[in-house]
Amino acid sequence: MTIVVDRARCSGCSYCVIACPHTAITLQVERKAWPEIDADSCTECGACAAACPNNVFSGFDPPIDLAPVGERYDAVIIGAGIGGLLTAAALARAGRRVLVLEQLSFIGGKYTHLMYQEYAITTAAWTCAGPNSRIGRLCNRLEAPIEWVTIHDVGSMGDHWVVTRDGRRFASLDEAQSTIVGGDSGMAQVLAWMADMYNPWRVYPDEMTAREYIERYVPGNEEYVRYVQTIITYCFASQTVDTFSAMETKRAIVDSIRNMADWGTAVGGTKAIVDALAHVINQFGGRIATSTRVDRIEVTDGRVTGVRLADGREVSADIVIHNAGLNRLITLVGEQNLPADYVARLRAAVPADVACLVLGTRENLLGDDDHSLLHTMGWDPTLNCYAPTYFDASLAPEGRHILDVFWVMDRPLNCQRELTRVRQQLREVFPNYDGVAEMELPMFYTGLWTAEMAHRMGQSGDQRLDPRSPINNLYLVGYDCIGYGMAGDIIPHSVERALHLITGDQAYAPEDERLSVRLGMWARALGLRMMSILTGLRGRGGR
Repeated sequence: MTIVVDRARCSGCSYCVIACPHTAITLQVERKAWPEIDADSCTECGACAAACPNNVFSGFDPPIDLAPVGERYDAVIIGAGIGGLLTAAALARAGRRVLVLEQLSFIGGKYTHLMYQEYAITTAAWTCAGPNSRIGRLCNRLEAPIEWVTIHDVGSMGDHWVVTRDGRRFASLDEAQSTIVGGDSGMAQVLAWMADMYNPWRVYPDEMTAREYIERYVPGNEEYVRYVQTIITYCFASQTVDTFSAMETKRAIVDSIRNMADWGTAVGGTKAIVDALAHVINQFGGRIATSTRVDRIEVTDGRVTGVRLADGREVSADIVIHNAGLNRLITLVGEQNLPADYVARLRAAVPADVACLVLGTRENLLGDDDHSLLHTMGWDPTLNCYAPTYFDASLAPEGRHILDVFWVMDRPLNCQRELTRVRQQLREVFPNYDGVAEMELPMFYTGLWTAEMAHRMGQSGDQRLDPRSPINNLYLVGYDCIGYGMAGDIIPHSVERALHLITGDQAYAPEDERLSVRLGMWARALGLRMMSILTGLRGRGGR
């Protein structure tokens, strides 16, 4: 066998483990994680290399059929993640000749799933939060053929189950929050805080942290601070209350409340969403080329002219849209073509280091059918878990269940330490863990395959990258761009801003800046303020 594994480049995402048709690859987990190949089983088919985002594998030359592409397009999009696919679908519908280039053997990037031992394994994203999420609404506008399943269809709220280190187990967020703040009097403070969140004209300085924002309305309650960190800043942004801003807290909580009213997902999981977007792209004459790596973005006199592929082919384009991360942007464009301060900003971005343990189980670890989410509070690390089989049992073998366990890793990074702590915590939360877990797949997202600009102080909201790059006709979309709210649901912000700039279509003008939207939020703020007053009166009457 001639395959060489570059351990230094590996992030430990396990895509190669999942993709190998001969189960010849296992993930070795020590301080770092890397793939180990069984020479007796490996056929050098190249599936591992085709699924690896970090170009870890070399030393062999499997036969590759070049994806057919034309010589000229109106728009070339680099990266078939959810941001690239949303953008491509909209441009194709607008009559633009579109080409999407994806270096991996599959589309969706960190927003899809791959099959492993008959289980649907997330590539990073938990789920789309349902048809009322930003991703859901944009997919619906693009008429992507998606069948949604929500809490209204399953007949249950799919509540958040909160478990604390001291043994308390709350069956819902409402129960946990009311207990932690001390009943009606405390809930009056929480409702006043929520009224402020919905107030679109209340703006806080960039340097104000989530902790300071919480303390303004619910002072002196450290357990409530931990609660918000568990449910919001860790869960939706991989940040602490001290690295997440007040304004982003406002956005994330408002978005989550709106989404949870129609909480759900697509039938078939996130893969069904990216497949539906691919259908729209193809339906309107667009082209998606997988296993096709871009070597360079061509720039002449400060203007993009097209791209050069790794196989030597050249494709000209009126515009190029980059959906492949900050470091790759510098590599593809060339540092000499970017302003020095822009390059410095890209290189100074702090990434989000997160991990996931995907579990296949013989029993539903979340117990009855009322819970789709679990949060652990007071442990290190905090675990945020999602059960995709709650909405769609077909994502696992018959009679089996999936639990995706996500957490934020501590620095200095040590994958083995992280995995050991998480497994121990799972055994404390689920006494039957070892008896029912039949499949465990660890996945680490660090370094070259992560959200390169974490959603933290100094690089969140409109402090993230503008979709209009410093180079004419080069646009950016994705998680590293301007966006507000919860997790990957910030991505449509940059997509719609880019589409507005490219097409001039007012339908893509920033939704949150519309007066009608602001007035609706203001009305909700007034209602919450009244609820706060009434709840406070009830609390005083009960004493």
